Amino acid sequence: MNTPAPSQFPKRTFREKLRLWVYYPQDHTSYWTYFKRPFFLLKFPNIVIDNTIVGTATPTLTNEFHSLTDIGWYGSAYRLTTCSTQFLFGKLYEQFRVKWVLVMAVAILEIGSIVSASASSSAAFIVGRAIAGCGSSGILNGVLIAISHTVPLRWRPICNSTVGGLECIAMIVAPVIGGALTTYVIWRWCFWLNLPVGGFTMIVIIFLFKNPESQKVTDEPFFTKIKQLNIMSLLIFTGSVVCLLLALQWGGTTYSWSSGRVIAPLVVAAVSFAGFIAFEVLQKDAATIPRSVILNRTTGLCLVYAFCSSAAFNVIDYFLPIWFQAIKGATAAKSGQMLLPSIIGLSVAAISSGFIVSAIGYYTPLMLLGSTMMAIGFGFLTSFTPRTTDSAWIGWQVMFSIGIGLAFPQPWSATQTALDAKDIPVGMAAVGFSISIGAAISISVSQNIFTNLLREGLSSVPGLDVGNVIEQGATGFLNNVPASEKERVIDIYNSAVTRTFWAGVAAACVGLVAALCMKWNSVKGAKKERTVEE
Repeated sequence: MNTPAPSQFPKRTFREKLRLWVYYPQDHTSYWTYFKRPFFLLKFPNIVIDNTIVGTATPTLTNEFHSLTDIGWYGSAYRLTTCSTQFLFGKLYEQFRVKWVLVMAVAILEIGSIVSASASSSAAFIVGRAIAGCGSSGILNGVLIAISHTVPLRWRPICNSTVGGLECIAMIVAPVIGGALTTYVIWRWCFWLNLPVGGFTMIVIIFLFKNPESQKVTDEPFFTKIKQLNIMSLLIFTGSVVCLLLALQWGGTTYSWSSGRVIAPLVVAAVSFAGFIAFEVLQKDAATIPRSVILNRTTGLCLVYAFCSSAAFNVIDYFLPIWFQAIKGATAAKSGQMLLPSIIGLSVAAISSGFIVSAIGYYTPLMLLGSTMMAIGFGFLTSFTPRTTDSAWIGWQVMFSIGIGLAFPQPWSATQTALDAKDIPVGMAAVGFSISIGAAISISVSQNIFTNLLREGLSSVPGLDVGNVIEQGATGFLNNVPASEKERVIDIYNSAVTRTFWAGVAAACVGLVAALCMKWNSVKGAKKERTVEE
């Protein structure tokens, strides 16, 4: 069907506008042509289930491994490797075909799931999470880069939000499945479950996915391409992040902040990060993050916004299930069900946001509204008590989840409006990196805040072995508490959890400032679009 160009309709009727909405005027191709491409199936079954399902299983893990102080690493290990390999996969997608890099990424994710499922200690479980995080990074990059190669700019917000919506649908299922498996079977099946899902995904990629014809891959020798990956720079940066997270994990909990074992990692983190910056400057145009990306105003603010949004969300994602189970006494399965209001609200808002941006042309209003709703919703979570009613925790979940759904997809769309076509893959990797590093740092910081507040509060209870209570885990902490002190200990635990939510409020407010400074680019042809695969 041939659709007339927009210039032939100075004044369009509603029917004509609707027709032009369904059939894109430049290439006369319906949106469904892009929606039905197989790569939309690749992201959510693996990285979302694997990432989200651990939330409701975390309290049980702390009980089995006696490792309440490792809560931060259960999430941050996954995020650490996800963020540290973002740029590596970004370079791999520049040098090699999308299809086979995706296959490799899914395989790495499956290996990590096997290690986590068979772990006999907390350390082994954390290693498995770290391996899975590497695969997650490659899948995330691959899907978004495939979209940038094959979909016109105007439709990309819908594509990005559709992928986000599919992700949220998986998020609805994952906590419930995780809670049910943890309560009625065993937590290990949360990760064994990923194997058939990952196997199906690999079959889809191998037999249905076609490499984008617009992707330009050089014919250079294999080892020449490997040299262009800036592996040394990435190793330096990864070491910097690991040292920073170690210091945040140990400071004030395992060791005092004045201890050499805390100061030394902080110094190493600062020195190695400075070395990374120096190495990047010397690389010039061959740097991991080109100047044309990092110095772009819109892209730079998008990185800040993505970091803050991810940091705020992940504080709630890990500590709200703990509040449900430790304070409300919910089982892991019940905790997953209690999270459904936030997951459903997030899903609806994420899917809708792409259509809204494509219709009005601008992403900034949704970023502003999303950050505002997050800040308000997270703020009210800090007022929760053991006596908080169901209507309160349901209502405020809906508030902040809608904000998250509106905010999260926008940095992907905004970055693509601001960068030249050649810089989009690196820009996508940079946004993904910001999301991952924001999550990794926020989980470690909030874990540190929580543990210090809990120790401080419990130390005021006479005759209580603070170390023993903490080692019992998130749901077993009352086991060795005298009956006369249980209510007091629950209040202390509640205060430690809810005061941790202030970290989410602060991050959401910083993200709001970044959105206020954002340039208003339009997705309706604000820049020349890339060649689109028919």
